Amino acid sequence: MDTLQLDFREAMAHVSAPVTVITTTVDGVPHGSTVSAFASLSITPPMVFLALDNRGSLVDRIRSTRRFGVNVLAADQAAVAMRFATPGIPDRFEGLAWHDDHGLPRLDQTVAWLRCDDVTFAAGGDHTVLLGTVAAAATTPRDSLTYYLRQFGSAGAAISSGDAQ
Repeated sequence: MDTLQLDFREAMAHVSAPVTVITTTVDGVPHGSTVSAFASLSITPPMVFLALDNRGSLVDRIRSTRRFGVNVLAADQAAVAMRFATPGIPDRFEGLAWHDDHGLPRLDQTVAWLRCDDVTFAAGGDHTVLLGTVAAAATTPRDSLTYYLRQFGSAGAAISSGDAQ
């Protein structure tokens, strides 16, 4: 990496990010990967965007299915995040609590679930950007997992705008 890439990488480490597992199913087999480049995009229509590394196989699998699930992980699910981020695990779902939700793998005990049934793809350097139209959304009252300074943490208690100075 050159100096700019190293400086950029360090700057981005200072940006707190949500931790998600993006999932899809191909020929009855569940697939997923940990993603922290994720955010809401639009309310009307409800849309999200995320970025998938081009070196992984998930982007091609989602290209074939044209749909994906977003599992927003809870603060106590760092091990799940690591499992889906680690290459070479033959079945990342083995031993995990999950279920089928309209043909997509949905992990249990997550903070939020989004089902995206319409996807647009765009080039983004060494990643592919996915714009997903949300067909269903659900939440549970739990703290979410974050990634900051290359470490997992928790979003913790929100500060009301009246408390900020």
